[in-house]
Amino acid sequence: RSKHEEIELVSLEEFYREAPTEISRPAITLSEPHQQTLARLDWELEQRKRLAEKYKECLTSKEKILKEIEVKKEYLSSLQPRLNSIMQ
Repeated sequence: RSKHEEIELVSLEEFYREAPTEISRPAITLSEPHQQTLARLDWELEQRKRLAEKYKECLTSKEKILKEIEVKKEYLSSLQPRLNSIMQ
């Protein structure tokens, strides 16, 4: 058994529908199961790289938003004493 058999790959229909022809190479992969498996693994790798990059972007965005929230919380917490002093 090979390790790739434990990976749940996208269905063949989805693979040929979504993968670019540089990866899917239907002229070759439709008749050669080994080449088809290699192409599907390549597509899986491309998708995982893209998702990893998107995940990093989302984490960066999340950290930025959390910092903005913290700054706004500090401003709001300092606002009440200033309002009290204005009222007096």
